[in-house]
Amino acid sequence: MIRAAALLAAALALAACQPATQTGFSQGAAEIAGQRMAFTVEAVCLNNRTRAGQTRAARALDFPFVQREDGGTVYSNPGTLTFLRIGPVAQQSITNRDGERIDVPGGSGCSVGSPAVGLRQSNAIAGQILAPRLVDGSGTLDGPLGAGLNPAGGAGFFFEGLTMTTPLARTTLTDPATGEARAFDHPVILIVHN
Repeated sequence: MIRAAALLAAALALAACQPATQTGFSQGAAEIAGQRMAFTVEAVCLNNRTRAGQTRAARALDFPFVQREDGGTVYSNPGTLTFLRIGPVAQQSITNRDGERIDVPGGSGCSVGSPAVGLRQSNAIAGQILAPRLVDGSGTLDGPLGAGLNPAGGAGFFFEGLTMTTPLARTTLTDPATGEARAFDHPVILIVHN
C-alpha cells in the first residue's frame, strides 16, 4: 500500500509538471478528472433513473465530502477535483441545427463536473457515454427528440426518456491553509430522466 501511495504521489507530481490546460489545471489533473467524471456520470446518473437509486450509487463511490445544498446533495472529491450533484434542476434548452429551440422542463437531475475539465472535454465525454447506447439500441435512448448546443457551446441530447446537457456551473475551491477561495465557471454533464 505504501508503494502504491508513493507511485500515486510521483504520478501526480509528474502530471503537475505538464503545461496547464485551458482551465488552468495541468493536463494530468484534467485527464484524471475527466476519467472520474465519465465513470461517475455513467455509474450514478445514467444507470439509475430515480433520485433514490442515484443516491445509493453515489454513496457507494465513497466521496470524501457530502453536503446539502439548495434542495440537493453535493458529493465532492478534492483529490480528483470532481463533484456530483443530485437534486432539483431548472429547465434545460438547446437550439438544434434547424435553429429550433428545444426546452425540457426541470425536475430532479444528476450532474457531474470538475473545474479541471473544459467544455471540449465535457462534450467529448458526453458523446463517448452515449455512443455505445446508440449503437446497441439501448432503450434508454428511445425516441430521439433532437440535439444541439446551448449558448455557451455545451452539447445537448434530448430523448423521450432522457436529457443529457452540458450547462455551466460555478465551483468555489477554498485553500484550507489560507482560507483563500477561488471560483471556477465550468461545464457539468447533467442528466435528467424524463
